[in-house]
Amino acid sequence: MTKMKLVLVAMMATVLTACATGPRIYTDADPAADFGQYQTFAFVEGAGKNAEAQYQTLSGQRIEDAINTAMVSRGYQLDIHNPDLLINFHLKTEEKTRSSPPVYMGGYYGYRSGMYVGWPGYVEPGYVDSYTEGTLSIDLVDRQTRQMVWEGTAVSRVTSSLREAPNETVRAAVASIFAQYPYVAGNSAPRALAQ
Repeated sequence: MTKMKLVLVAMMATVLTACATGPRIYTDADPAADFGQYQTFAFVEGAGKNAEAQYQTLSGQRIEDAINTAMVSRGYQLDIHNPDLLINFHLKTEEKTRSSPPVYMGGYYGYRSGMYVGWPGYVEPGYVDSYTEGTLSIDLVDRQTRQMVWEGTAVSRVTSSLREAPNETVRAAVASIFAQYPYVAGNSAPRALAQ
């Protein structure tokens, strides 16, 4: 029983550590793209909107502002007339459920066998965990070739504390994505990413 509890504690510590480190980040880049040719950017018309949206949401404006800050900090300039890169982004939330069946533990403490009656066993209760998962995707597109050259995605649980601080949440998510973007304006050589 002690060994099982230690395993469960270790698993919970791993899960909590993973949650505390922020969103899961996924990136991909076109290996043939020459990032040294990109110095300017603009947002695609309708960035962050779904097909029916006639206006930009507050979340959309926050995301656009955070992306703008990330790009400018890497030396890129906003140019709405003739950009090298077009930026699109999409935010979606999805209700998810995770569950685990009960685990029945019995027949332990074999050293008692026949000497006396031990505990018959116990049940580790199962669980059902319902939560909201948020996904923010950012695409960088070569304006001339109309080819995506880089994409970054952040996936995280949407908790009440995240909802209560939308500005900080968006800035942190965008910063986490761009922490994995290894280029600066006009330079083909990727820089080392912080681990």
